[in-house]
Amino acid sequence: MRAYMPIPSRVLVIDDDEGVRVALTVALEDEFQVYTAATGAEGLALLRKDLIPVVLLDIRLPGMDGLEVLRQIKTLDPHIAVLMLTAWPEVPVVVAAMQGGAMDFLPKPWDVAVLRTRLCQAFAYVRQQRPAPLGTPTQHRALADGVVIGRSAAMRQLWHVLQRVADTTATVLLIGESGTGKEHLARALHQSSPRRTGPFVALDCAAIPDSLVDSVLFGHERGAFTGAERQHIGVFEQAHTGTLFLDEISNLSLTMQAALVRVLQERAVQRVGSEETRHVDVRLVAATHQDLRHLVSVRLFRQDLFYRLYVIPLTVPPLRACRTDIPLLVTHFLAKYNTAYGRDVQGVTVAALEVLRQYHWPGNVRELEHCLARLVALSNQPLLDAAEVREALGLSEAHPDAPPVALPGGQ
Repeated sequence: MRAYMPIPSRVLVIDDDEGVRVALTVALEDEFQVYTAATGAEGLALLRKDLIPVVLLDIRLPGMDGLEVLRQIKTLDPHIAVLMLTAWPEVPVVVAAMQGGAMDFLPKPWDVAVLRTRLCQAFAYVRQQRPAPLGTPTQHRALADGVVIGRSAAMRQLWHVLQRVADTTATVLLIGESGTGKEHLARALHQSSPRRTGPFVALDCAAIPDSLVDSVLFGHERGAFTGAERQHIGVFEQAHTGTLFLDEISNLSLTMQAALVRVLQERAVQRVGSEETRHVDVRLVAATHQDLRHLVSVRLFRQDLFYRLYVIPLTVPPLRACRTDIPLLVTHFLAKYNTAYGRDVQGVTVAALEVLRQYHWPGNVRELEHCLARLVALSNQPLLDAAEVREALGLSEAHPDAPPVALPGGQ
């Protein structure tokens, strides 16, 4: 019997072996709507056309290999669950794929029962991860009330402003400490805007080598420089008709800041090695943990770029300023990692929750998520106690266990 799935029960098989495609279609078609593609390019074209939440992807493909296809899938939609298929589970390849966002590996030949179970887990994971459409005021309020944004006064005020500007093309600058969820807010803004059907492209400016910034932002043609063996589309073109999120924008050199000013002014890019100018329709959301005004004053950040970014400046508060959101976030992350890891951690004790509330969270929401992921993976009991939490946080003093605390969302 088909399981209830609020998202389309579609699976895309990308494998160059026709026998594999046929076998998987026959094995799965009673429960899932199966799409197939013989190459990575064909698969990506299908994903751009239809909402397909789960992909079975072969590692060894002609032309574009599985790891590159995985990277492009995650750029297209990070919420798609990708399960890798391989007859040769080499450790470096497995590590690279998991680091690239693959959810799981399935060996060839596969066990049909295991395959179906893994697919059901993948759909559960997608339901947990994928943000709901935000096209109505009611849906906006639901998001504001949920774990994505939080119920604290500071987060409600932040989301109120984001709602007000969502249907505009105004540039938004998110200012806050590392780990506060700036990219998550940028995605929520994109999903609640008229551009939600377009791409959302995120780039961490701090992670780009200086020699590649030009190419990453604006693209390059094949042969444009040593090592440019194929054409590359820059993030501005990738985000055409959608939203481009530039994280840690203060890390760009002054030269690249000047180039960025030109793009924002002319709304056009020129790939390295090309004389052709290409129009881009992109909404820019930028983020930084630094004081851009100070950087301007010491001539480390261009003033003209500062004023182009400082249209809708929003401060994202640290988690220690929103402690009332912690129970809600705990509920969310327990559900997420129970699904991801096949666990059944039902909640935390009162004492454990108090430890989480009192901790100073220098890594903010990201640190809280990683802490709970680790606890769910390692725990062998239904309730996380204070001793486990303190050990996970590296705290020495332990609190005694306490009765379980009721968390929002029924955990």
